[in-house]
This record gives sequence, structure tokens and C-alpha cells, in this order.
Amino acid sequence: MKKLLLAVAACLPMTLMAAQKNDARIISAGNGITEIIYTLGAGEQVIAVDSTSNFPDEVNKLPKLGYHKALSAEGILALQPDLLVGTNDMGPDTTITQLEMAGLDIASYPVKDSAENIKERITALADLLGREEQGKALWSSISADLNKAKEIASDKKKPKVIFLLAMGNRSPSISGGETGANALINMAGGVNPAEKQFTSYKPLSTEALLAMSPDVILFSDRGRGTTVDQLLDIQPALKQTPAGKNRRVINLDGRLLLGGLGPRTGETVLRLARAFYKTEH
Repeated sequence: MKKLLLAVAACLPMTLMAAQKNDARIISAGNGITEIIYTLGAGEQVIAVDSTSNFPDEVNKLPKLGYHKALSAEGILALQPDLLVGTNDMGPDTTITQLEMAGLDIASYPVKDSAENIKERITALADLLGREEQGKALWSSISADLNKAKEIASDKKKPKVIFLLAMGNRSPSISGGETGANALINMAGGVNPAEKQFTSYKPLSTEALLAMSPDVILFSDRGRGTTVDQLLDIQPALKQTPAGKNRRVINLDGRLLLGGLGPRTGETVLRLARAFYKTEH
């Protein structure tokens, strides 16, 4: 196998023709990358994924090779793949070096929480897999939904929206700036009061949460099936916020935020915009 190293910074790979074969055996690391591959119609080529890749449901029937930042060269090479595709933070570096030395083609892409980055990854992967037309159609669909969401939010007062990770009876972690959740809130026409206070995720006191006074609460319970009523009972402080009092609490699939925003971003942002602004149009 020839070695394939992609232009990571620009997300525009110099692709070898060998990697475009429809029968290439692919290992995908990063849920956002995996979702794009499947949406482009190349899912049948995927032979294994990392532990963050759990959508669509078909990937859960495949071998899981652990967390994308803690991959094993031995486990990957044992499956005899033609191509490893993932985000540019997959690793560790020693594993990537071993795979390169073994002659495995590796394609890595930078992940940023923006619509432009989604387009870049779709375009690059479509080119890599020889599915350029599918890539154009996919981005066109996502872009149309994003534009509809922007129209809904145009010239309206932005609601304050927070995203929290429900952690049972423990204090939930709130998303700040530089997160996928914050990007979704902004794309849908909301404003995250935590965006300028901190980056990543941070547990907050009841006082700090109440001070944010969110109009809408988004939450993910990481697949535990928590209902809105259960969440409000577990976290009674939420009932004191405008969102809790008006039951404007929305469960968001946490898989959307793993490994970079992916193909479902457009439909999700449009759904959120309609919920934020209470419209069906």
C-alpha cells in the first residue's frame, strides 16, 4: 500500500487514485467523519470504527477499536484495512507513526465547530472516496436547512440558550465557547450566556445557573433515556429558570457533537430554530 498523508491544515487532501477505489477497506475514527462516510453512500466499505462512532445504527455491528485518541496499531493492522480516516487529533502519535511505517494510507482532517468546516470535510471526503456528486448534494441539503434557520431567526430577539450534560444527581456540565453545542445554538439563532465566560464544559453552581436565566435548555443524557420531567426532578434548580418554568427543555442527541459536527447539523439546527422561535415554518 502507498502512504497517503493529507493536507491537514487546509482540509484539501492530495488524493491518490488508489484511495478512491469503491472496494477500499476503511477504518473510521471520529463519529462526525463516520457519519459523513455513511451519508455519502460509502458505509459498506467501513470495516471498523472507533468508540465514539455510534451513528448510524449500522456502525454498532462493526468492531470497535477504542477511543480515537488511544488507537492501537496492532488492532488496526489486524483487520487489514486499506485506509484509516479520522480527525487530526486521532492518535496517539506513536500509533500513527507505526501505521505509516507499515504502509497504511491515512487521511486526517481538522475539526472546527463551524458550518464551513463541515463543508470542507464533506468536500474532502467526497473527493477521497470518488463521490463528488453525492458530496455536493449533501452540502446543498445542509446549507438549505441552515439558511432556513437563519431566516427564522432574522430580526428577532435572540433567546438565551444553554446546553448541559445531564450527570444524574451530580451538577450538570454546561457548554461554554469553542464547543459543538455552542455552535449549534448560534447557528439556530440563540445566544449562549456561557459562551464568553469559559470554553469547553464546566460544572456550575445553582447560583451561577440561575444567573444565566436561560429561556431554553438543551440537554443530553448520553443515551440514558432521561425525560424532561425526570431531568427537572433530578435537577430541581432548573425549574426556577424561565426555561424550566415554561418547560422549554429539549433533549439533544449527544452523538451530534462527537468527532465534529456532521451531516445531521442542518436538520438539527432548523429543528432548534423552530423550537427557539416557536414556529413550524
